Amino acid sequence: RRKRIQVHLSRGGLTSLRAAARVNPHTSPWPPRERAACVFHGEMMASTTPVLHFSSKAVESVGFRKDLDHGFLVNLRGDILGNTMLKFQTNLVPAILTFTLFLAPGKAQVAPQTYAPATGPYTPPPLPHIPFDPLGNTQPAVSNDWLTFGHDQQRTGWNNGDTTLTTKNVKHLKLLWSTQLATVPSIFAAQTLTTPVVVSGVTTPNGVKTIAFTLSGDNILFAIDADTGKVLWQKFFPNPYKPIQKADWQCTNTEQATPVIDKEKGVIYFTTSDGDLRGLSLADGSEKLTPTPMLPLYGRNWSLNLLENQVYTAGGRGCGGDAANPVVSGSVEAADVSDPAHVRVNQLYTGYGRPDGPWNRGGPVVGPEGVYVATADGRYDPAAGFFGESVLAIRAGARGIADSFTPANWRYLYSHDLDMGAGSPVIFPYHGRALLVVGAKEGIAYLLDANELGGFNHTQDLYATTKLGNDSDQLDRYGIWGGGATWQNADGDRFIYLPMWNAPAKNAPAFPHVNGDVSQGSIMAFQVVEQNGALSLAPAWISGVAQAPDSPAVDNGIVFALATGEQTIQRTVPPILDSVTKATFRNTPVGHQILYAFDAETGQQLYSSKDLLSNWGHFSQPVAAGGKIFIVSHDAHIYAFGLK
Repeated sequence: RRKRIQVHLSRGGLTSLRAAARVNPHTSPWPPRERAACVFHGEMMASTTPVLHFSSKAVESVGFRKDLDHGFLVNLRGDILGNTMLKFQTNLVPAILTFTLFLAPGKAQVAPQTYAPATGPYTPPPLPHIPFDPLGNTQPAVSNDWLTFGHDQQRTGWNNGDTTLTTKNVKHLKLLWSTQLATVPSIFAAQTLTTPVVVSGVTTPNGVKTIAFTLSGDNILFAIDADTGKVLWQKFFPNPYKPIQKADWQCTNTEQATPVIDKEKGVIYFTTSDGDLRGLSLADGSEKLTPTPMLPLYGRNWSLNLLENQVYTAGGRGCGGDAANPVVSGSVEAADVSDPAHVRVNQLYTGYGRPDGPWNRGGPVVGPEGVYVATADGRYDPAAGFFGESVLAIRAGARGIADSFTPANWRYLYSHDLDMGAGSPVIFPYHGRALLVVGAKEGIAYLLDANELGGFNHTQDLYATTKLGNDSDQLDRYGIWGGGATWQNADGDRFIYLPMWNAPAKNAPAFPHVNGDVSQGSIMAFQVVEQNGALSLAPAWISGVAQAPDSPAVDNGIVFALATGEQTIQRTVPPILDSVTKATFRNTPVGHQILYAFDAETGQQLYSSKDLLSNWGHFSQPVAAGGKIFIVSHDAHIYAFGLK
């Protein structure tokens, strides 16, 4: 009978088989060590040959080059019984790979050693057990630093190591210092500085320091004393190449990806607009990594992440390129930095050209199946290699697509420019499960199982809210923009916080606590609830934010939110055709930044900076580290708030 399956692969071979409906054209070379997954569309047929058979030509064509003589371990999940044969064809190679599986209760052993059709049962030598951890890479380490966008690899936005700020004393928050950095904002770029990353205990020539780092659009990395605001050192990396595209407000030809810090190695990793990955010493800015091409020239990539000596980023928007490669496609990159002198980069494409690219500002998010991204408007056609409007799980090392979730209404999202990439996933453990929450322009938040993103047909969520905002389905000004945050209180209650632009939807759920004016923007809080095995997001509170809030942060029971003050209109009537005029319009603010502090359980406003900040910001978040809150602005200031 006809059946679709999903095959998970690891270094030892097949590790699981389950009912699914997905095609993965990215059958990349065999991963060197990480557990990972490739996905195929096949046809199941009856067979009496209980062995696994590969033709050597087909095996080589899809990249299975090693360990064939050692057999494979197969763990089965789902209702698949009897002897079956799988036949599939990848989209990147013409070869058809045919094999037969011997299925038995529990675990089944299969043997790819015989390169001619087998005539009877075969029992391979025993293989080591490959454990599966459903909560792998979901629990952030406790840290009072802020080493990457969203605090940790999972982008929770929760500083789980600070006890300095409390709901009682945060009302005494003061501006401790502000520093004007030596960079000139671009007329095209709304973002001048990346979200800061902060690390403590760095031994420098001037003693042990806590340092805040930010990268400018013109490739200057600044190291700032977090206690005084003094610039300890700065390094400039000029881009010698001329861009092939003229800058505009969408493709600004500037750098924007938040760096990531490896505290153990004492290195900060970042990318520059020439497409290179770089690594410098935290202490003095000396070079610790051979600069390595990782991205297209002047591409638009997003926040870096780090897992087991792999530096990840993702690129979208179709920006940049060069004469030899004028088409820049959406992609996820992984750079193996275990040998700093010889960095190895792997790249996986999520589409072709501008559509389908990952552009969630948190960049790759670490979880149990690798790293996760949210993609932009585009066609959803896995057989052809297009993964628009989706949340994708990317295998470790960017070696393939392990899993995906695509809303059933993806065509509507695509036609109305309501791409999933406007949001940014957050991953967290809950009652023994790895969960992922994401929301975007449409104004709907999805709760997903990070190990089974879309269920059996890759469109099934665990829970979806009713429409929370953007009743008119506008491509700008409304909906969820930026990443959420999560926090767990001492009683084990798990909360989710989402930034909403403009007013809530008319039929948005009733929140038990409504604080302030929510007509211009808000933070919406939900509690994760499990009842009779079913999960949901129960409204907890909503608190007003003056205008266009960005990704929130959580610190010791306090939610920090930042009103950006930015102009959120993208589509003008009549259209602005001149690129400079359009960029000027987009970069003329309608307000100014305001820092808020809310009680994480009730949403009660505990602090507001009111008119203290005069400039605006874009694609940034408040950073909570070491008892301070750090903010950057469009005019190249970095601010530190704290208790005097």
